[in-house]
Amino acid sequence: MKKLLGAAALTALVLTMGTAEAQTYTLTVAGPATVDVNSDFDASATLDFDGPNNMAGWSFGVCNDTANITLNSSEQGSTTATVNNGNPPGFAQGNDFPEGYTVGVVVDLLGAASLAPGTGYELQVGHYTAGANATLASTIQFCNTLGSPPVDTVVVINGASITPNQVGLDVEVAEPPPATFNYIAPNLSANFDAASGTGSLTAQFSIQEDAAGTGFPNNTQGFSMGVSHDASILEIVGTPTSLLTPEPEFNQTQALAGGWTAGVVYSLLGGVFQVFDAALPVFEVEYAISGLAGAAETTTTLAFSNNLGTPPVANVVVVSGLSLDASFVDGTVTLLPVTDTPFLRGDCNSDLRLDIADGVWILNNLFLGGPAGTCAEACDADSNDALSMTDAMWVFNYRLLSGPAPAAPFPNCGTEAGADCDASACP
Repeated sequence: MKKLLGAAALTALVLTMGTAEAQTYTLTVAGPATVDVNSDFDASATLDFDGPNNMAGWSFGVCNDTANITLNSSEQGSTTATVNNGNPPGFAQGNDFPEGYTVGVVVDLLGAASLAPGTGYELQVGHYTAGANATLASTIQFCNTLGSPPVDTVVVINGASITPNQVGLDVEVAEPPPATFNYIAPNLSANFDAASGTGSLTAQFSIQEDAAGTGFPNNTQGFSMGVSHDASILEIVGTPTSLLTPEPEFNQTQALAGGWTAGVVYSLLGGVFQVFDAALPVFEVEYAISGLAGAAETTTTLAFSNNLGTPPVANVVVVSGLSLDASFVDGTVTLLPVTDTPFLRGDCNSDLRLDIADGVWILNNLFLGGPAGTCAEACDADSNDALSMTDAMWVFNYRLLSGPAPAAPFPNCGTEAGADCDASACP
């Protein structure tokens, strides 16, 4: 009987040892691979381990390269802070040094709680500041040299201390990217009359600074901009309109056959700045559409260009007296043909005649629940883009009191680009 018990105990011991040895424990320093000079950053000590045995505690040291990284402080990670059945561990001791930190943790002094196998456990977080030496490679790694006596890097499984796999972090301290400003053109669609090939559209152009750049958000003193278009189908109406508030003291714009340019200085004496921490519309431009008679759906672009004007105007933003080249986000414009329905203005009841019956039809529609006309534009007798009793009065005045005639199309059927007209009696 004793031999049987001894054999069983030996078998259990071998199985237990085999299982422990089969487990994998990996401590990793997780954090950014690149940080900006003189910037603050965090790096976490994380744990991954597989089953079947739970973990009772751990200790480790984390050393940083003091040549270009300074430890400010360390604190318990999210896992450690709640590891004891939602509470802090039964024992936790941490110490910070100029060259790193140490930590020792026992989950529960009575052994009632432990850490189950899992991944991504955050044990400790170090708060660091990068130095001023750009492009200098630095390291943050586990070590057994900190403290007196030095703290070993181990994990505790079934009362045994086991040295885990250890993965450090290589950190490159680098200059942040320069300030970058994006010039943004809109993506939009607009209708044009299929018969005449004409129409119009309005576009707004914006500036936004890239948040990753140096000094974000920077105080800008002014900018210049140039935007090209296809002159065969688009033409600028008037001149570009500034959307900036307050109005810049210097605002020089030019409309060209194939585009437009602008040069802006907020204040000639300085002291007035503009930030572009979000996309901010700076100019609005109205375009006339032409040359598309009988054309199908057409796509064109509004593209930033450094080749417009004489001499050419560069797309730049001025920061601290320096001109910074802008990056471009060009826009796409989809032009959609619209076939207009012919109608006779004032002929609300669609009988190809303008008489008092049309005025009565309008009043019935507005006040007595009568049927609406099938061509809203025809019912708009006074051509003010609204249907009201004034349209009925316009009809009565014209027919009975020698009032003015309706606007075109009248007295013959005709079309109007973009008119709201579903159907009429016009051929």
